Amino acid sequence: MSWYMNKSMGRIAGACGLALALSGCAHDANRSPKELLSLSVSGLSGVDRYAFSGDTAIGAASGTASRPAAFRGTVQHHDQVSVQTEGGADEMPAGVHPLRLLNDVERMAARAEVVPEASNGQRTVLRITADPAKAAKVWSNRLRSEFALLENKVPANSPAASARDDGTRSQAKPSAFREAWDRELDRSRKEFEAMLSTMSVRSTSTLAIDRKKLLPLSLEERTEFRYEANGKPARESRTTRIAFKRP
Repeated sequence: MSWYMNKSMGRIAGACGLALALSGCAHDANRSPKELLSLSVSGLSGVDRYAFSGDTAIGAASGTASRPAAFRGTVQHHDQVSVQTEGGADEMPAGVHPLRLLNDVERMAARAEVVPEASNGQRTVLRITADPAKAAKVWSNRLRSEFALLENKVPANSPAASARDDGTRSQAKPSAFREAWDRELDRSRKEFEAMLSTMSVRSTSTLAIDRKKLLPLSLEERTEFRYEANGKPARESRTTRIAFKRP
């Protein structure tokens, strides 16, 4: 009888252990992929301090790709972002802000699905497909922000920049340069807006989520742009990868 009881208790204990081991799976098995996406975004917004690193690469229609711009940074007090880019650049690449990027991914999402072959007991991996119209709107805003940064820049070796550094120099040349610079900016702005008006966007993201904490582990966003430039069809791509780390 005692042998039977011990054997039965062993089976019960084993079953309980298995249930506990699978509890993490059951925890997110009851939630849809879109719910998991939403929970990971809201979860990150509630984290007071974390670190991140990654890179952004831009590809042309010819198949050539720019050297990825690497970055790393920290977030404190939920939304105070500090970023360092490779080479000591002081500009944060557009879209790098981790929480804003995740919010955009959620906002654009038309479909989210679990990727079984990439998921395991520790993480759930989602593939998120963006709605083309929403993606075009989000990316138009991102690209306009990038263009606005360019508008505020003056080449370092220009007469205007030299005069800014040396108050004794004549202002005539800087004034002429500034006029030419503004004309070029105006022309570029019109071309840029014409490009945006024809732009279509396809974007997919891969998000790895900690199954226990429901926090993002990594994100990869792949986006393809098709548009017209000077009346000719053009295509570009952009890939941004971010890994999250709690200190």
